[in-house]
Amino acid sequence: MHNYHYIIASLPDLVADFSLKEFSYDKFSTMIKENLSERDRRIVAWFEYGLTPTNLSRHFYREIGKLKCKFLSDYFAFDRNLRNLQVEFLASADQEKVDKYRVGETDKSIKELPEIRSILENKNIIEREAQMDKLKWDKINEMIQGHYFDMDVILAFLAKGVILRRWSSLESERGAVLFEQFVTEVRGTFKGIDF
Repeated sequence: MHNYHYIIASLPDLVADFSLKEFSYDKFSTMIKENLSERDRRIVAWFEYGLTPTNLSRHFYREIGKLKCKFLSDYFAFDRNLRNLQVEFLASADQEKVDKYRVGETDKSIKELPEIRSILENKNIIEREAQMDKLKWDKINEMIQGHYFDMDVILAFLAKGVILRRWSSLESERGAVLFEQFVTEVRGTFKGIDF
């Protein structure tokens, strides 16, 4: 028995109750996992395993594809492309470094490629990171279009939670903007749905 309706319906209130300075991805993640099936907890475990850069190997990406979880497959494919493009951009003069740090092939056909290149050319590192996270945020939204009460929506909440955690620890003012957008979007998800 899935608890997706219960978990997703609870998320906006839980997020709105956090103040940014006290935002804790771990508490957020724990609450979700406590209400998931064992199979879905394993999916979250794979997602969280992929949050550590040293775990992002060819083996990891191959295994993610075997899970038959479209959100994870798409999310980490996009993440791998972003990481590879960053490596290629930053080490463009040194092919040896590109080969060393790139994982697998880079899909140069993704529609976001011109935007990613433009972001990478920004010399202001804070702006560049904010733009990159905004791009990820928008991609997450795109990935769950048409989804309401399923595991993809829960994984999207967690993926956005990772972004919020990052900004809450970096700079409270920038984080507050992302947090407010997150809460607004979460509330918007439930428009027209009668509980």
